[in-house]
Amino acid sequence: MNSVVFGTPRESYQVANIIYAGNVGEIPVDKRKNGCSHSFKIITTHGSAFCYYKSEEAARNARGALGAMLNAVKPAAFRHGYEVLDPRRIVSYTGVISLKTPVDELTHAVVVTIDTAEERNKKVWLKYRSEEVAQKGRSALYACIHAANRCEPVMSHTAAPIVEQALAA
Repeated sequence: MNSVVFGTPRESYQVANIIYAGNVGEIPVDKRKNGCSHSFKIITTHGSAFCYYKSEEAARNARGALGAMLNAVKPAAFRHGYEVLDPRRIVSYTGVISLKTPVDELTHAVVVTIDTAEERNKKVWLKYRSEEVAQKGRSALYACIHAANRCEPVMSHTAAPIVEQALAA
């Protein structure tokens, strides 16, 4: 299922290469172009892009379709509200930090560094309503990363006698 493609009016993206998909947001009036009023951000392995739409409904429908595709291709993805992160592409994350200026009742955050080629978009801020909720979100992020990267030890039948001989010596 690595060939699933998400298309916007301007570009198309291979869903397997999408690391982050953000929330739908309104574009400030002074920055609107071509009649587009809403957008959401995606970050791929090569960089970031905004997907622009002429209405909130169109943006939400497109973001919902992308979410369904991401669920099919990346069932172990970390979800924070409508934000989606690929846990296999997370490089690091901070402890819970307090925001200097709260945004819409969101007072705390966890900053996640992701593995993308574009330097200026390597950090994603996951914002929360309280320190306690942020700590729970950080714990859930840890569990998601751990589950996504779990490696089962695999020992071939030819390696077993060598290990046994080394232990016997």
